[in-house]
Amino acid sequence: MTSQAAEFQMLSEAVCVWSVYEPSVKCEIGCTAIKAGSGWVVIDPVPLSQAAWEEMLAEAPLRAILLTNGNHVRDAARLSKRHQVPIVTAPDTRRDIGELRPEVTLLPGELLYGIQAIPIPGATPGETAFFSNTGVLVLGDAVINTSTERGLELLPDKYCTDAKQNRESLRQLLALDFKVLTLAHGAPVVDRAKAKLTALLNSSS
Repeated sequence: MTSQAAEFQMLSEAVCVWSVYEPSVKCEIGCTAIKAGSGWVVIDPVPLSQAAWEEMLAEAPLRAILLTNGNHVRDAARLSKRHQVPIVTAPDTRRDIGELRPEVTLLPGELLYGIQAIPIPGATPGETAFFSNTGVLVLGDAVINTSTERGLELLPDKYCTDAKQNRESLRQLLALDFKVLTLAHGAPVVDRAKAKLTALLNSSS
């Protein structure tokens, strides 16, 4: 990746996001940082300017890097080496990554800084959602939000390993108490996030 975000957007005191347009995939790619306990956990890290990183790290250190799928390695290796923090994935994601070896595997039901991994079979290979006990749900490719007119959309069927299974997998997330939804592709949802995901799934059934 050659693109770099100049700044981040704070969604709350404990959640921030940033994104860049990536020509190689012809869309906006984003990442989420959650301040959990003693530091930041960054999910699907997009390159960020040094000045912005210094501003974030002045509040708390970086503790871990999480990846939602094998296509979202992005700036993970450089950040991991520079800050001496582990790269963490779910088991299915770990098997789908070729260019690096994650140091930690987060099993279903386990918590890392209050964050749990939830498999999303049917989307892209190894797709994983992350849910924080702060009420934030983070998705990789299973759902996108790249159009202000269309709003939330499911990953197009042609990119899914099984589109029907992707929808079924996403329905399990409705049992979680999330108020903010952030995505690897598209704008975060900070208002009625759960209701909007519910409406999307109901309209696609």
